[in-house]
Amino acid sequence: MAPTREMSLETKERIVKLLEEGNSSRMVAKDVGCSQSAVSKIWTKYKQHGMVVKAKRTGRTEKDIKATTKQMKHKWEEAGANVCDRTVRNRLKEMGFQYRKAKRKPSLTPKHKRTRLQWAKERQSWTVDDWMKVIFSDESRICIGQGDDAGTFVGAVPVRFMKRPA
Repeated sequence: MAPTREMSLETKERIVKLLEEGNSSRMVAKDVGCSQSAVSKIWTKYKQHGMVVKAKRTGRTEKDIKATTKQMKHKWEEAGANVCDRTVRNRLKEMGFQYRKAKRKPSLTPKHKRTRLQWAKERQSWTVDDWMKVIFSDESRICIGQGDDAGTFVGAVPVRFMKRPA
C-alpha cells in the first residue's frame, strides 16, 4: 500500500466545519479533494476527542536514523521512561534493527576541486535559457574535508529486509 500524505490541520478543521453546517460527507470530500472515508475518519476522531487531532506516527523519524543509543535514551527519558543504554539497544534489536558503522563519504581530492571549479567558471555566464537545457541525473552526496559521517553509527533497516552474506 502506498503511503498517504498527511492532511493539514486547516483542511481537517474545514472538513469539521462543513460537516457541522450540515453538508454531506460526499459533498465535503468533493469540496476538499479527499475521499469520503478520510472525511468519515476525521469526523469520528473529532467526535471522540472534541477537537481535530494530529495522527500519531510510529517508528524512527528520518532524522533519528543516525541517533546514537545515548541520544535515544535521552529522548525516552524526556518522555518519562527511565532506561539504560542496554535497554535501548535491546528494544531496537527486538524491533529488527541492527547497528552498522556508517560508510564514510569520499572527500574531494584537489583534482576534483580543480575540475569542479573549472566546470563552474566555464558556465558562470550562462543564462536561464542555457540552464533549462541541462538535465541533472546524478544526485550523489559528497563531503568536502574529512567526511561528515565519520564515526557515526546508523540504524540499518530491519534485518528481514537486509541481504545476507553469501
